[in-house]
Amino acid sequence: MTVEELANQMHLTLNAVRNQLSKLQESNLVVRSGTRPGVSKPSAVYSITLEGQAQFSTIYLPVLTEFLRTTERDSSEGELISFMRETGKSLSERYPKATGTIEQRVNSAARLLKTFGGIPQVRARRGSFVIESLGCPLAALTSENLAACIILEGLISEHIGSSARMCCIRDPAPRCCFEIDKKGGQTARA
Repeated sequence: MTVEELANQMHLTLNAVRNQLSKLQESNLVVRSGTRPGVSKPSAVYSITLEGQAQFSTIYLPVLTEFLRTTERDSSEGELISFMRETGKSLSERYPKATGTIEQRVNSAARLLKTFGGIPQVRARRGSFVIESLGCPLAALTSENLAACIILEGLISEHIGSSARMCCIRDPAPRCCFEIDKKGGQTARA
């Protein structure tokens, strides 16, 4: 739609619409997608991006929750763990791999978890590093589907190139927790 069309439909001023469109463009939720002939000059046409559609959709969480319920019900425990871990490993391919010492790689994983909506901190504990978060970026899933935590375990393990072990807290307020051996060397990557 054009600025004028949006203003008319939403009963806002043109400047109010332009201001909001600017913010949505900065967030990559809306993009200028063309022009349309106007009264005196062409008008810019704006469209929602794929990322915007995903952000504005309300069906993703119910679909994913039901998919996980079905997978948990119809899979053996071993199949489920393998499937979830492989999902996390595959997801990690979207992000740059961590490099450096094990401590640097663990800190990189904590920063990655933060980009997902976690509030992580790294602590040293008895020969290991522990990434603990004050929340869980998958809380809406993990509250009903405990196997969803394994996705993050697989992602973090692949990201740091060393095995991470879940130690998540699943009380009324789920919190992520992953333990990594301080001696964890790089694992072979396919």
